Amino acid sequence: MKKIVVSILIFIVSCSKEPVNMDEVLFDRSDQWITNDDFSKFFFFNRKVYNGPAFNTYRSGEKREQGLLKNGYRDGMWDGFDKDGKKRFSGEYKNGRKHGRWIGYFSNGGKKYEGVYDLGLQTGKWDYYDESGKKTLEEIYFEGRIRETKKL
Repeated sequence: MKKIVVSILIFIVSCSKEPVNMDEVLFDRSDQWITNDDFSKFFFFNRKVYNGPAFNTYRSGEKREQGLLKNGYRDGMWDGFDKDGKKRFSGEYKNGRKHGRWIGYFSNGGKKYEGVYDLGLQTGKWDYYDESGKKTLEEIYFEGRIRETKKL
């Protein structure tokens, strides 16, 4: 029983991390985000992969993307924003690669595209819309390549 309580407490503490700015606190090594504390500058072997919530920003300071890093890689749901703070996309990652349902948005909030990635490759049916919300195009992908296109 004590082990379960301790495990739950560790889980809660680890999930309650404040998101870190990836551009300021971490550095990118082949799409894997590594801690960059002062001590590890001199000892490369002390650098560790980051786990927890993170975000990055545009050069002007506005939030660009936000989500979770697991073992240093993007994992789970990530949201992207334009410089005005409006959602640009929402999609899933697995081990740093796009994997799962992705939805893109116009600046007016309307859906721009919708489809599925399989470990970084577009797959299945993708729908594309115009700014008024009307579906304009359907594409069928197989292993990242277009197999069929249908204009509506």
